[in-house]
Amino acid sequence: MPEHTDSGILTRFLLPGAHTRGALLCGQAIADEGARVHGLAGAPAELFGQTLVASVLLLSISKGGIRQVLQLDARPEQQSSPLVRIMAEAADGSVRGYMIWREEHSMRQSAAPNMTAWLGPPLLSTVRDLGIGQPYVSTIEHDSDHLADHLVHYLTQSVQVRADVALLGATGLMIEAMPGCDDEHWFKAVQAMAAIPSATIEAGDAEAILAGFSDLGCKVVERVPYRYRCRCSEESMARALQYLSHDDLQELADEHGEVTISCEYCNRSYRMPLKPQD
Repeated sequence: MPEHTDSGILTRFLLPGAHTRGALLCGQAIADEGARVHGLAGAPAELFGQTLVASVLLLSISKGGIRQVLQLDARPEQQSSPLVRIMAEAADGSVRGYMIWREEHSMRQSAAPNMTAWLGPPLLSTVRDLGIGQPYVSTIEHDSDHLADHLVHYLTQSVQVRADVALLGATGLMIEAMPGCDDEHWFKAVQAMAAIPSATIEAGDAEAILAGFSDLGCKVVERVPYRYRCRCSEESMARALQYLSHDDLQELADEHGEVTISCEYCNRSYRMPLKPQD
């Protein structure tokens, strides 16, 4: 049985027999904390958890950088979906996110079977911050009920890498072709991944999952803990208020001249005095 801790474990590994690298995130603790923070249950909690896990997987690839944003938006013509947006941001051993609901939809614990039922075929947008220069931004469209398919389409079209992704429960598994990986090598890697039982992946048992790649010489190169953790602070919230006009701030202020602002990632509230106009 997999170990339950307060963090998800990202495992990076190599498959020398297929000139392929991979990443595995057993993220039940991440998904559970994200669901607790945002009061989610059922299918929305699972979809939110998978989006958090997916952002960490994207950060882990060779071109990942230091920060990865993954955003799923309902298309403009999709006006009846319960959700408007799911957003996740991974960086430095932490991941956070939020969901935006349409006001008329109050039921958030349905067992709707797929992503399309909640969001419609979404627009997938990413921001990949390499730590130098401008972040790389990409938006793609793809029709599928499964987030993993959208990720593969993104990696193929925008990042231009050969990759395959599985997202089951709160577990994410991704393989990526390395230089020297020809069609035969890639077929071996994909075949090995496809042979791992879905129940094994969903259970989040890293040892059992990686055992499925044993014939390809699977070698673990790194294990990194990830937690659902927000990096908000009074200083960051004060910076956010700088983008509002003084008149707008006055409308938001209470009778004591204080503005209350809440972090959308963790729901923590901050009360800050309204500064006098210069």
